[in-house]
Amino acid sequence: MSLASRGFALASKAMSKLGRLLPDGKPDPLAHGLGEIGRPADRLDGHAKATGAVQYTADHRLPGLAYAVVVGSTVAKGRITTIHIPPAPGVLLVMTHHNAPAMKRTSAYATLRGPLGAAAMSLPVLNTDEIFWYGQPIAVVVAESLEQARYAASLIHADYRPQRATLSMIGAKPFTPAHAVLEEPVTKLGDARAALASAAAVVEAEYTTPLEHHNAMEPHATLAHWEGDRLTVHDTSQYPYGVKEMLAKKFSLPEERVQVLSPFIGGGFGGKTCAWPHVSLAVAAAKLSGRPVKLVLSRADVFTMTGGRAPTRSRVSLGADAEGRLTALEHHALSSCTTDEFAEAAAIASRHLYACPNLHATQQVVRLDRIQNAFFRGPGVAPGSFALESAMDELAWRLGLDPLELRLRNEPERDPASGIRFASRHLREAYALGADAFGWSSRPPTTRAVPDGHWLVGYGMAAAINPDAVLIAGVKLRLTTDGTVTIHSSTNELGAGTSTAQSQAAADRLGLPLDRIRFEQGDSDVAKTRIPGASAATTTLSSAIWSARDNLVRELLKLVRDTDSPLAGRPSSEVETRDGGLFLISSRRGESYERILARAGLEAVEVEGRSALPFQTIKRGTYTYGAHFCEVRVDEDTGEVRVTRWVGAFDGGRIVNPKQAASQMRGGIIMGIGMALTEETLLDERTGRIVNRSLAEYHVPTHADVPDIEIRFVDRPDPQTPLGAKGIGELGIVGVAGAIANAVYHATGKRVRTLPITPDKLM
Repeated sequence: MSLASRGFALASKAMSKLGRLLPDGKPDPLAHGLGEIGRPADRLDGHAKATGAVQYTADHRLPGLAYAVVVGSTVAKGRITTIHIPPAPGVLLVMTHHNAPAMKRTSAYATLRGPLGAAAMSLPVLNTDEIFWYGQPIAVVVAESLEQARYAASLIHADYRPQRATLSMIGAKPFTPAHAVLEEPVTKLGDARAALASAAAVVEAEYTTPLEHHNAMEPHATLAHWEGDRLTVHDTSQYPYGVKEMLAKKFSLPEERVQVLSPFIGGGFGGKTCAWPHVSLAVAAAKLSGRPVKLVLSRADVFTMTGGRAPTRSRVSLGADAEGRLTALEHHALSSCTTDEFAEAAAIASRHLYACPNLHATQQVVRLDRIQNAFFRGPGVAPGSFALESAMDELAWRLGLDPLELRLRNEPERDPASGIRFASRHLREAYALGADAFGWSSRPPTTRAVPDGHWLVGYGMAAAINPDAVLIAGVKLRLTTDGTVTIHSSTNELGAGTSTAQSQAAADRLGLPLDRIRFEQGDSDVAKTRIPGASAATTTLSSAIWSARDNLVRELLKLVRDTDSPLAGRPSSEVETRDGGLFLISSRRGESYERILARAGLEAVEVEGRSALPFQTIKRGTYTYGAHFCEVRVDEDTGEVRVTRWVGAFDGGRIVNPKQAASQMRGGIIMGIGMALTEETLLDERTGRIVNRSLAEYHVPTHADVPDIEIRFVDRPDPQTPLGAKGIGELGIVGVAGAIANAVYHATGKRVRTLPITPDKLM
């Protein structure tokens, strides 16, 4: 272990001990209430999106707008010696490392130097002649039209002094990172090796997942506009406030002179958590050209100028006694990183999912000359769970046990890695819900047992787990004389329905009908908010709105202090928000919001709210859980795999909006089907070039690949979290690939341990 990793491990252990002294999370009175929360409401922005009324980043137009196109390098490592720039019509500017303005280096996200930062990497792109990966921006063309910029960019080429690049994990030297997405890189309890030697049944195997890339419906885009030394940026960012901070530092500006706007995103999934180099380059090009500049990455550019999910290699060893109880679990995971250390955390599930007295989990990385990894729905835990859940299935077959029964026998009472109590864990209930809905008890106990013509039918299952987080958020709340409340937030709408869920929660929190709530989002200037992802928006924002509600009550009570109001002189502890106003608890005495403001002669009252410190995430084991059950059909002649039926059952605390939550889970499962069967970025390890940089060759699931997906929720509130809810946006993808691989084995008797499961691996 490195000094940094040892230091992080010591700090984590100290934090865990300190956490036992912290208070629990405050129980939310809305957790068990009936009202808007729990109602399957339609999306409030659905009509606007369906009719095209919503403006995404690339839709914005400004007077004098110019268009930018990026030119990428054609070597993976080296130095530029000459850039050839032929003349072309309509060109306003060609920005290279020779004339680009100086941009200060900023620490990369998810590293010890910049854990809360927004920069994707710390490399000085376009401020140096050095090349760090194939496709790195070497020039930005700014022209009067997009077509002129594209044409001019196609003419530009460079000469290089190439250097030898490290592009393959094979042969590269592994090392232990400081941390793995804020998880300890090494966990060791008991003696796993000795326990394996004496186990009644043992499974040892290696499982691999490939490089994968995001392909959100909306490509990355940035529109930058300078007015003197004030900068306004429209961006496809999941983290507007973080991008504001980053740009202020890069361009030596006070933060108050930078505004980042990102109210709507056409899909993020972690790929837009941080700012990739094109964001700063659009800002620099706008500064240099003196014009507003829009830069939209092409689909091919998204593959080379933004990161993807790192490839992983997991060596898993399981040992069990004759009754099927785990006695040993080893998971040694390897993934790639770059100069900026980012590890996939592929051993998360192995550390927290199953009870085992002898546990040894490690995460190592190798440095490659590629673009930095990205967060990718279920980072680390999705590829790592494929390994663990496949191994658990193999162990079940070895023991002659039902795979579900094996998991039930290894349910822990406390977190296996830390020994701390769970905030809540209802995975047994999820197993029961899913198994019953699927009809799992009718599954034949042998392979190749259900032929159907030239198809072989199989059934598989897998468990799911994902860390649950409550982060940092601030909101502004404005109550007006008509009894309408507008909530302003720096977060944005990624497509998951944040604005609808928060409006529902705010309606119940304030005692108002849903149509009296307005939720405005995506403005970095509203408040310091750090929710770049981690499925944390629902609970974190709800905490901030809860705080704003309490502050609003205090302000309104001040307004009625010396009046004839029945609320005069009452403390906030004796008042509740309901029926469109403030009322004494368990009494009809009170006043409407409109009446309070009218008496005070005010048009509006404004307050702020901050999310509470998430003590429960330190003191308790906070995770979400699920169980996947699936049916596959494998064509014995061609090796084609079709997923034909799916049931997913999930423990995600209180479900705020069942319709939206089910949609989230289906989306995650569909992404998992792609991970299992089709998705693989093909990188030429001789040159660093990605050869399938289009949706014609990088295969994501289409409607024809998606089966009927039935979703069930345990829907039991967590006693430690706002609303009793948990973040579920990433949970759906976890375990999907394992369930499919296990079903394929049940159908064919062939175990595939390398994703994706393509026909050639079954022929």
